[in-house]
Amino acid sequence: MNLKQARPSRARRMCPDLAERLSHRLDPPPKTGRSLVLGRCLTVGAAVIFLTLVLLASVLLQAILYPWFLGTISDVKTNAQVLESRVDNISALSSEVKRNRGGVEAAGVQVQMVNASLDHMRSQIRRLETGVKEANARIQTLTSSWEAADKLNAQIPGLQRDLDKASALNAKVQGLQGSLENISKLLKQQNDILQAASQGWKYFRGNFYYFSRISKTWYSAEQFCMSRNSHLTSVTSESEQEFLYKMAGGLLYWIGLTKAGSEGDWYWVDDTPFNKVQSARFWIPGEPNNTGNNEHCANIKQSSLRSWNDASCDNTFLFICKRPYIPSEP
Repeated sequence: MNLKQARPSRARRMCPDLAERLSHRLDPPPKTGRSLVLGRCLTVGAAVIFLTLVLLASVLLQAILYPWFLGTISDVKTNAQVLESRVDNISALSSEVKRNRGGVEAAGVQVQMVNASLDHMRSQIRRLETGVKEANARIQTLTSSWEAADKLNAQIPGLQRDLDKASALNAKVQGLQGSLENISKLLKQQNDILQAASQGWKYFRGNFYYFSRISKTWYSAEQFCMSRNSHLTSVTSESEQEFLYKMAGGLLYWIGLTKAGSEGDWYWVDDTPFNKVQSARFWIPGEPNNTGNNEHCANIKQSSLRSWNDASCDNTFLFICKRPYIPSEP
């Protein structure tokens, strides 16, 4: 709306008479009651016009200053962001300073450690230098010893020949010593055998046998043998059986074979295991027959391989004692 058009229309609406007079350029009426009303209308119109002008000026001022305010606000925001970024940078720098300070402290500790390591290395170098000096001295000593060893090395072939001769002689000596020991054992054994033979014992394959010249019951004969550290003889092989019956010469001799009761098993009194199958070939055919249910002891009855006979243990016969050969103390 145009300002010039707005002013008369508003005046006309508020004071019709005043508008009419203004349009016709009339003089002011006399100051009557109506004039007072008209004056008030003029005052009100002027106030309205003034307020309208103020409003228009305010609108214009706002239209002019609003962009400036917007720019100022934008600058303030930009400056605030810059300041905020600077504050962040300062915080980062502060953290970096703290880290650098810790790094400096750590570097100081590392410097101290490096200095300690250098001191340790210097001491090791001094020890190594001392070791090198000692090694040089030892090398000189070894060089002298090596020269002496060369001289001895030249003598080795001759010493080796002497050693070979000594080894051969030593082997011969050991052989002779072994033979001498065997001869000594044989002589000692012969001496033991001769001594036992002088007491009536016969030697056969590692055992001594005593063929009695008096007769005794089986139990008395065993007691006699035990008094001489022996037992009535056992028989464990065909060669031993042959030796015994040939030495018996057809006479009756008790042997160490007996049984417990009429139905008991035969056993050797010296605890030698009794082989029933192997010993069956040594019995006289038909023996043992346990005549009278009282024949519980065995004897050699005749001069043959099959010469065993069972008889009453109370009978009196010659007897054969047996003990193993034990070399006497030297």
